[in-house]
Amino acid sequence: MKITLKDGSVREYHQPMAIIDIARDLSEGLPRVACVGVVDGETKDLRTVLDHDCTLNICTANDPEGLAALRHSASHVMAQAIKRLYPSTKLAIGPSIADGFYYDLDPETPFTAEDMEKVEAEMKKIVKEAFPIERFTLPRQEAIEFMKERQEPYKVELIEDLPEGEEISFYRQGEFVDLCAGPHLMNTKDVGKAYKLMSLAGAYWRGNEKNKMLTRFYGTAFGKKAELDAYITMMEEAKKRDHRK
Repeated sequence: MKITLKDGSVREYHQPMAIIDIARDLSEGLPRVACVGVVDGETKDLRTVLDHDCTLNICTANDPEGLAALRHSASHVMAQAIKRLYPSTKLAIGPSIADGFYYDLDPETPFTAEDMEKVEAEMKKIVKEAFPIERFTLPRQEAIEFMKERQEPYKVELIEDLPEGEEISFYRQGEFVDLCAGPHLMNTKDVGKAYKLMSLAGAYWRGNEKNKMLTRFYGTAFGKKAELDAYITMMEEAKKRDHRK
């Protein structure tokens, strides 16, 4: 199996290799900062096993693909924190976006700014607990039953709307499991310390005003604390300018 790297060099392996193991083979420091691998142009988890000739670019949080995975994983850590603090909250969707991440939620009682502080504190605990993030798949009907048992109606609806034959994947970290296509980091500790919850907003389920209004938690995350600080400063300055107008 020949792996062509970003710089054009080729590594040859005589057995299937996970991307994280290839990272370990390339350098001692790379596995500590790697977030995802881009295989033949497609972003994959570091846990993905390669078994054929392909191109591979191992990405860190300095790369768009790596930063997106970091933010997506931060979204899951936030959702896990919310479910711990407010177990009756129902989960909708929680992707990474251009400047951070969000999660749409259906709470039993409305969230407040004070809740954001509590959630952020719980996120710190989850990062420190260092849960391995594990991917698994289920057949369609089992996936539906699995989410029904967990009383997650929005997830059930999402699964039911997937095309027949579509692979249905989940990610587990500790007690938290989410329906998700990924990719994600390897461990909750890899989310690091450079994240912050930014605001709350309303959002209709699936963007349709005929559907229920959900609560959207917005946050952001970066690979380095200095980048987060610079972003927060920029946002605060933009607010001041808007206020002066």
